Amino acid sequence: MRKSALLSLPILFFILVFLLSCEKENPIGPDPEPDPPLAKNLIKANPNVSHQEMIGFGAALTWWSDRVINSPKRDELYALMFEDLGMDILRLKSWYYPQNYPENKSPAQMVSNGDRNMFLATKEFFDKAKATNPDIKVLLSSWGPPASLKSNNHLREGTLKKIDGEYVYDEFAQYWEDMLDNLPFNPDFISIQNEPGYTNPGWTTCAWAPVQNASLAGFDQAMDKVWDKIKGRSYVPEMVAPEAENINAWNNFMQVLSQKNYLNYYGWHPYNFNENTPIDQTNQPLSDIKNKYGQKPNIMTEYSNMSWLKTARFIHRALTRANTSAYIYWELVWGDPNRTQYPMINIDGSGNYTVTGFYHLMKHFSKFIDQGYTRIDASSSISYVEVSAYKNPNNTEITYVIINPDLRELEYEFEVEGKTVKTVKAFQSVEGDFFKETSGLNPNSKIKLFKNSITTVVVGL
Repeated sequence: MRKSALLSLPILFFILVFLLSCEKENPIGPDPEPDPPLAKNLIKANPNVSHQEMIGFGAALTWWSDRVINSPKRDELYALMFEDLGMDILRLKSWYYPQNYPENKSPAQMVSNGDRNMFLATKEFFDKAKATNPDIKVLLSSWGPPASLKSNNHLREGTLKKIDGEYVYDEFAQYWEDMLDNLPFNPDFISIQNEPGYTNPGWTTCAWAPVQNASLAGFDQAMDKVWDKIKGRSYVPEMVAPEAENINAWNNFMQVLSQKNYLNYYGWHPYNFNENTPIDQTNQPLSDIKNKYGQKPNIMTEYSNMSWLKTARFIHRALTRANTSAYIYWELVWGDPNRTQYPMINIDGSGNYTVTGFYHLMKHFSKFIDQGYTRIDASSSISYVEVSAYKNPNNTEITYVIINPDLRELEYEFEVEGKTVKTVKAFQSVEGDFFKETSGLNPNSKIKLFKNSITTVVVGL
């Protein structure tokens, strides 16, 4: 009996070790690894990488604008345009067409009462804009010279007149001197011809070639003559050109104009695009603007031909691909009952008005991005979300404009390279519900981007 008990001791020890080892093992296998953290959606700005300095955002007051000064709600309209919108550049049309020019150079009598009324309205717009924002820039664009200087003796169509076989460039330059002498304000910028490659029998136009030929006057010679005439004035506006009607025409004129040292800004219109143009087809032409002629600032001075969200996407590309320094929407106030889908503000003959989504679209850019801001690098962790960012001159604030063109809603966090975010404000628009502020935000908040939305986020550093 003693011998068998002694022999069982090793067996008992083995059983005990086996049982203890079993307790240490998981009968269903090893513990699973913890789930990896979900990747966060991140929008990040890098203020150390700068691009173009901004002139800002704005719009044009041209035809139909006399309804503004006659409206019983005029003060409301001025508050919307020059205070709430926060624009930095205003485009006005020249209405200087004195009756019997050049014998008469006084604007007291114009070719028509309509021209006279609009000439006076332009003065009021200038004064109201400058009173609200003394730093606002005003571009005065001409749709063509007076009939007496036209080949067809008419404001519409035609080109510059010839006398004794020579185009009247000197007389054209004198017209600009006379205009600046008789304007009741000093424009910051002038453009001697809107869309020089385009004519229309329905309104004032004048055709030019980049360099003169047998049938068209040369835009380059006209520019030289005007500059030589006005450069000695006590106040000399800066020149914007060519304001060509589409990017192909713009390239044709720019081959000559880019050699003009006195030309300060390159103006362009993108009417080769419309609502049916796939947005990505605008990428290369806009990139060409920067790549071919990036040595001076470019300004998009007139356009409205896309739905409001697509327009936002186009503006984003103009800013990030063409390095555009200013973007001027076409119809700030418009009164044509057959064209109500694009204006920022529609106005009727009684002065009553409605504000559209295009007003709020431009406000997403103009309200918190001012002259002197600089576009900086910005990125989104989701590629189809389009974002651009701008820092103020003191490096204390960054404004993001974010476009979500997708049907998915997303939550985003925001970071600024090398900086601590102290305050956050956000404003968002979706179709029919525009520029609504997001409440209760703090520096650690995630911001939801709704589907098909535009969002402006302002962070204090």
